[in-house]
Amino acid sequence: MHWHAWFTIVTLLASFAVMASERVRPDKVMVGALALLVLAGVLEADQALVGFANEGMMTVALLFVVAAAMRRSGAFGAPSQRLLGAPRTVAAAQVRLMAPVAALSAFVNNTPLVAILLPEVRDWARARGIAPSRLLILLSYAAIMGGVCTLIGTSTNLVVVGLLREAGYPDIGFFEVSKVGVPFCVVGIAFCVVMGRLLLPDRPHGEMPLADPRSFTARFAVVPDGPLVGKRLADVSVPDLPALAPFEIERAGSPVPAPRPDEILRAGDHLLVSAAVGEVLALHRTPGLLPVTDHAFGREGGRKRVLIELVVSTHCPLVGAPVGQGSFRRHYDAAVVAIARHGERIVPRAEGGWQLRAGDTLLVEAHDDFLALHRTNPDFYLVTSHGRVEPVAGWHRPFALAVFLAMIASAATGFLSIFEAVLAASLILLGSGVITWRQAQADVNWSVLLVIATAFGLSAALVESGAAAQIGESIVSLGGGDPWTTLALVYLGTVVTTELVSNNASAAIMLPVALSAAGAVGASHLPFVMAVMVGASAGFASPIGYQTHLMVYGPGGYRFVDFFRIGVPLGLVLAALVIGLTPVLWPF
Repeated sequence: MHWHAWFTIVTLLASFAVMASERVRPDKVMVGALALLVLAGVLEADQALVGFANEGMMTVALLFVVAAAMRRSGAFGAPSQRLLGAPRTVAAAQVRLMAPVAALSAFVNNTPLVAILLPEVRDWARARGIAPSRLLILLSYAAIMGGVCTLIGTSTNLVVVGLLREAGYPDIGFFEVSKVGVPFCVVGIAFCVVMGRLLLPDRPHGEMPLADPRSFTARFAVVPDGPLVGKRLADVSVPDLPALAPFEIERAGSPVPAPRPDEILRAGDHLLVSAAVGEVLALHRTPGLLPVTDHAFGREGGRKRVLIELVVSTHCPLVGAPVGQGSFRRHYDAAVVAIARHGERIVPRAEGGWQLRAGDTLLVEAHDDFLALHRTNPDFYLVTSHGRVEPVAGWHRPFALAVFLAMIASAATGFLSIFEAVLAASLILLGSGVITWRQAQADVNWSVLLVIATAFGLSAALVESGAAAQIGESIVSLGGGDPWTTLALVYLGTVVTTELVSNNASAAIMLPVALSAAGAVGASHLPFVMAVMVGASAGFASPIGYQTHLMVYGPGGYRFVDFFRIGVPLGLVLAALVIGLTPVLWPF
């Protein structure tokens, strides 16, 4: 094997390890790996940059604009309560949730769809006495499973189509993947509903703070000359709070752990509390207390301010860094009031405050234009606003929905290519003012596009270096030359890669391997292509396997093991389905 092949394989394995560690953003890792391959002479510059002009990548970019317009216009959010209805059992609620979400996700990017529905589903669950932990993970799963059903349901499918076109293979029809995608979706939903009673956690929000995974840790200062100075903790009355019971008081640089109810408050004391979001909001309104984390806003007059819950994503530049001394305020003009991390009490560091992790839920105080400016910032996912939301024009909703349906119809019937249909829809939505150019720029997830574009270059490196052929031959040898066994190994390899890195990177890396394996066993490329398409979207066992998992992780009060407990058996059932059904639908 030529040293180029070895160098490519080692570079990709090292990239996997770095991305799996979550210490470096995936787009940075992918760009670094691609640059290394160019400098080593594995790729020419034009080969490395082929993804930046690829039609599939540009289609994904334009779909971000369409999805953002649908979200901002409220085209999908408004009817959600009618779709969800009023089920009487948890199982019925799960069916009423997953079926419409999967159907919508077949035509809408799953990330904005989950962002739209997450607060709606959480409120709907609470209103019916159902623990959100019974539903939110299924919201993410349904969005992923539905995305497999059409070519535009997930960016992964468009990446595969773009790579096939680059390799000289014929295009795949709009609904071709539906042949396996629809059974995949139906069986997945059935499994979740039937086994959800046993495998999903039941964590109501009324539990004690340390048992509640969404309990926030917050820090409040006793205002000098305020009404609380000189009072005992037991004598402080806060509406909606049984008692003011901080788990620690910071006093002149020294901690007072587990203070007793008769502890006397002093000017400048910092109270560390663990409480539900409603209790934190009550403390925030209490005279004599001031949130001090990350230089919170003062109580002076001025522009209207709102309190917003958001989930930190892996793309946030502050992940791993201490948030204090104004760092969050400098980045986003917002102040962190409280933080929730799956039931932990996060004691702020004296030198810099809290150290952020991906998946943390933050309660931030911001000016009222924060939602408009950061609605789809890839650094975090907005969950709930405890203030007002900017209204939209009444005609935007039906107009955006009509444009969206026309886009789907023109692409599905072949009247326009997928790229042309999405391009036309984007231009109409921008020209009509449903979404502005500035909003469109803000709503495009540039990190995802960078990962997709560089993944095309890495895929080219696998082919040009001969690494794809070598790996394909190894898989064929491991499978004993049997097409069915080889297909199973390709599918499982794609799933494992997806759990470690992004779905788009997994598809781009595994497709050339799959094509080489198909050629080595003398089989049609189609069953192997479909296995990669579906396998790259089958990351259910880890909250880091897909970004929608991370969005529901904190709000649902989940722990890492919750995804593993239901995701592994779900993945095995779906693997058996795909491996058994794909060669029947597309014979070898």
